[in-house]
Amino acid sequence: MNMEWTKDKEKKILFKYRFALTVKVIRVILATLFFFWLYMMVVSISYHSLGLEKKHIFYSRVAMDWTQPNMWDDFGGIDSAEITPFLTQKISYPVFKMVGKEPELVGTKQLAKRLVPMYSTNQTEYLKPKNEQEYRFYLPEHPKTGNKLEANENPGVWTKLDKVHEGTVAELSFSTKKYMTPEEMLEFLKPYDLDVLWMPLYTGELKGFEPGSWSGGGNSMSVDPFGFTGGRDTGDDYNSQSKYGLDEKFTEQNKKMMLKQMKKLLENESTSYRENFLGLSHLEERYDYLMKEGFQVYGAVVTGPVKELLKLKENEQIQGANLGDMSYWNWSEE
Repeated sequence: MNMEWTKDKEKKILFKYRFALTVKVIRVILATLFFFWLYMMVVSISYHSLGLEKKHIFYSRVAMDWTQPNMWDDFGGIDSAEITPFLTQKISYPVFKMVGKEPELVGTKQLAKRLVPMYSTNQTEYLKPKNEQEYRFYLPEHPKTGNKLEANENPGVWTKLDKVHEGTVAELSFSTKKYMTPEEMLEFLKPYDLDVLWMPLYTGELKGFEPGSWSGGGNSMSVDPFGFTGGRDTGDDYNSQSKYGLDEKFTEQNKKMMLKQMKKLLENESTSYRENFLGLSHLEERYDYLMKEGFQVYGAVVTGPVKELLKLKENEQIQGANLGDMSYWNWSEE
């Protein structure tokens, strides 16, 4: 039987074909979305149940303690952690600095832990531009020759403090003209009504290794600071964590905690993880130096009433002072 081909029949056949094809495409898209949702659900549940982010959060805080003066996390606060389809772990948490007796929000720590550690990132997003000068420390002597060095002085620091209202608290960093043990530094600062927050620690720079960044001019020399502060510890599952204060009674414990975390990183983590993700360069050389030579500091970051900070100007051992942030009075009267 002959069937006459018409335009209407052609349109009907094309419509049916397009409709069937559209249905198939929609089914494929829905199936893909379903399997993607299922994949992400399994990945997310596994990620959070295994607590993979806890180790990265802990060690990022340890690294921050050592390399970023007066930077504090909200201990026990809420962290944000998620994992992407490409298994990149994205973690963030707020960071603070102590000005007086109260923490001041300064920004957010942003971590991106990728499958390839060399492409991982660890950054701090500040709420306002950061002044690198406020944390510059000067070595008291040349590491290779032993010759005495001096600091670049900024007289405007003391002038500004002198003009500030006495009902103000501030943050100040300074270097010293000689090395001290942490215990000696705390004893040195005991006569002042100040809180000691952080100390630049000499770990063999320019003597045992060449640091990535250092500067020198005239008779002064400074390196990227690596510091001593309150020690951190955690259990094997990274669930329970503890942190000590930078206090005389905890000094020995803080030393042990620092060496312990250094050793664990060296034994359990790759060089790429330590250097590219955590930003801890030459950790093995630093660890070996501290084990052999002990802990020597050459300055401090302190906070307290501006009039109390001004008293440091008269101490002949203090040099290279830099003023950090200031805030309204929040100090406790004794």
